[in-house]
Amino acid sequence: MATPDKMKSVTVQAPDSLLVELTSGKSYCVSLAEPMAGVAGFDALRDPAMFATAQVQDWGWAVEWACGLSMASERLYQMGKEQAGEAYPVAEFRAWMERNNMSLSTLSAALGLSRRAVSQYSSGARPIPRVVGLALRGLDKAHG
Repeated sequence: MATPDKMKSVTVQAPDSLLVELTSGKSYCVSLAEPMAGVAGFDALRDPAMFATAQVQDWGWAVEWACGLSMASERLYQMGKEQAGEAYPVAEFRAWMERNNMSLSTLSAALGLSRRAVSQYSSGARPIPRVVGLALRGLDKAHG
């Protein structure tokens, strides 16, 4: 799912966080600590001076740093929603599917959702509504 609006600005909040403001006025504080710690391509951003070079590019659809690294606004939006508790985390969704040996088709039938929606949640293409996370917890209780 694309962001509902493009980014207006990004402001460095800490050595690993950005305040992302959308043109609609909605904003999210997004911590990049996890990708910076676990993804080799993010190594350059561990330098606070490099992290501080974050700028909105591509007419509001990406953030780019002086080292050439960039992140799409859709991913920042999704991370912001997850970190704010407005969306269920993709990693937890995938782990739940694996732990319960559920395919996309099986889970879509269990949740009463289209296979396409479950596929988009699993791939990170769309933020996962909190109600889906609650449904997963309910399935755990029903089968636990």
